[in-house]
Amino acid sequence: MILLRPALLVAVLATPALSQQFVDLPGIFPGASRWSEGVEMVDVDHDGDLDVIFAEGDGFSSAGTKRPNRLYINQWVETGSLSFTDESAARLGGSSNAKGVTTADVNGDGWVDILFANAFNTDPPFLYINQGASAPGFFTLESAARGLTTAYSSAGAQFGDVDDDGDLDLVLCDSGVSFLGGSGASPVLYKNDGSGHFTLDAAFVFPPKKAHMDVQFEDIDLDWDLDCLVFCRANNGAQDHYLLLGDGTGAFSDASNLIPSTSGNVYEAEVGDLDGDMDHDLFFVSLSSFDEGAMRNEMVETGMLNYIAEPPINSGTDDNEIALFDWDNDGDYDVIVGSLGPNERAYRNNGGLSFKYNANRIQKIADSTLDLALGDVDGDGAYDLVTAQGESGGFTNRLYRNTGAPDDVPPVVVALDLPSALQPATILHARVRDQVRDDGVDYVTGAGFAAEPSATTQVITFQGGVFSPAALSVLPGQRVEWRNLDATSETVTSISPPYDYDFTLPPGGSVERTFVAGGIYSYQSTASGATGSVVVGAGWLNAKSTRLGGEVHRLEFTPTGTEASLAVELLFVDGVGNTTLVDGLLIAGGLGTSFCEPAAANSTGSPGQLLASGSDQVADNDFTLTATSLPQNQFGYFVASQGQTAPVTPPGSQGNLCLGGGSPILRFTAQVGNSGAAGTFSATLDLANFPPPYGGAVLPGQTWSFEGWYRDHNPTATSNFTQGVAVLFL
Repeated sequence: MILLRPALLVAVLATPALSQQFVDLPGIFPGASRWSEGVEMVDVDHDGDLDVIFAEGDGFSSAGTKRPNRLYINQWVETGSLSFTDESAARLGGSSNAKGVTTADVNGDGWVDILFANAFNTDPPFLYINQGASAPGFFTLESAARGLTTAYSSAGAQFGDVDDDGDLDLVLCDSGVSFLGGSGASPVLYKNDGSGHFTLDAAFVFPPKKAHMDVQFEDIDLDWDLDCLVFCRANNGAQDHYLLLGDGTGAFSDASNLIPSTSGNVYEAEVGDLDGDMDHDLFFVSLSSFDEGAMRNEMVETGMLNYIAEPPINSGTDDNEIALFDWDNDGDYDVIVGSLGPNERAYRNNGGLSFKYNANRIQKIADSTLDLALGDVDGDGAYDLVTAQGESGGFTNRLYRNTGAPDDVPPVVVALDLPSALQPATILHARVRDQVRDDGVDYVTGAGFAAEPSATTQVITFQGGVFSPAALSVLPGQRVEWRNLDATSETVTSISPPYDYDFTLPPGGSVERTFVAGGIYSYQSTASGATGSVVVGAGWLNAKSTRLGGEVHRLEFTPTGTEASLAVELLFVDGVGNTTLVDGLLIAGGLGTSFCEPAAANSTGSPGQLLASGSDQVADNDFTLTATSLPQNQFGYFVASQGQTAPVTPPGSQGNLCLGGGSPILRFTAQVGNSGAAGTFSATLDLANFPPPYGGAVLPGQTWSFEGWYRDHNPTATSNFTQGVAVLFL
């Protein structure tokens, strides 16, 4: 991704008050003002800037005039000046009563497609397929050809991979014969066949509810598959909204009773970690009457999924839209409210689900906002705000430019889900949080790289202020060791973004890194200014990367079949170019036999996993253990025994220990590791010198069983264990 940061032409800007961060750019969207219900920002033509899509169509409780939906093409890259051209007729065409818009690459060709959710049972959903390289950002309406032939009364829709097969399925709201009343209906789910053709899932049927307004996918129960939430502008008995828990195969169970009742004015809610405990809270429009408010997820605290309504925020204003956005760059989600009242509102997150209204954050303009979207339209690194207007007033859609500091907070990899062994299709999952969450949009893209790790190590020395060799050429999967031969500590800084790998070389010490993705990795000595580079050649594997939905990314590798193990790097990039690299990951080729499963889930929501790699030949003395899927920045070490026993939970722990069975348990405390940001640590065990009470060499014919022990907070300080791996040494 190229981050564009040319100087913005200030002539187009209104003069803001000093305290205002979001400032209206009058007249930025050309053409007549019409009732707009939904908005999304996405780069439809792959030119490097965000275009804007509006869902149009009159009607509050019944259908009004059908309208053409709008597509505005951003001219920032082409001209260096922020402006939009209305190319709706040329690129889209068609009219409907659209209430929502969502985008995704439904056919896997690398180009974003568009779906409009149409209300009042007047039309099926409108699915527009991007013509791609032949006509970038031009669309053909292909709803019927791709299986969408039924008219619903939909206020919203969202794409997500509900069955973890690498393509994006579709869920739609459906309010039934009456948009706001009547008997209601059930949401509908369409499964993708991988080529962008959809089939209705007849098993996805739940008790009807009235007035579906918003639908979102998220891994609510932290089990690595998508769950579905549907929020309703109605009171539906004791269960106003839907919470449908997925099982990873595309089947769902109804857990709507876990969401407390709200007012009947809910047009939307947003999903995100609002209190920093790594589970997913909710923030509602009109939690109580017209007052906004949060619901706290207690899953991490109690180990059980449950929501508790927090005291509402007294606003008393009829509002339609919520977005989560860290507008002060302090690392937590703040809240922006799209309002039918006198102005949009911003609430600062003070931690602990406490929010404070910031009266002057957004320029005060009285209009009827029905939806909003966030995205960096001018390449300055700060997310701007677009609002969609309808229902009353002049229907003037607006762009508020963000005059604040650029977003410099990289995506946070909250947890990883790694396979225990290589498969023909080796699938990893990552839970990644960023600074924006709005209707499932966060702009984070993922990439994965893998190669078989080399059995040898290439060495670079640092002495007298010089790296030697200054340029080192290696193959993917090569381990490189920097050795400091001087008597003073040295800081080495990467100068090849996005692959940052800064580190400190202690005097007389060394640092190792395995390089996977091809490219030139340049670095520099902070003290002497000396530079060096590692040039990685061809031959690595690329992952097929899919955003499963919510914060979950799916990365699939197809090994050649000759690899004994894979060294893996994961790269995540947000919408303004901030990057996070996770390296040091290892997927073993199945050395040993797994036991003591399932291990107890830790604070990531998943059990820790143990991988054994290298060789089971004693003479090779090449045996490595890797603990993965751990909470971040926790220390741990490996334990071993020649016997096994039924699972026991030691005092002060939440995990299962299955070692012993009459044999002593060894602790490899001389090789304490830290899980770091990747949630993993490794140790290469010396088979010639196992610690006391065994205190000797591993012998051919012996079977040793291993587990990983690590610190955890789940929710209070505790410890946990990975599952076990038993290895017969030869």
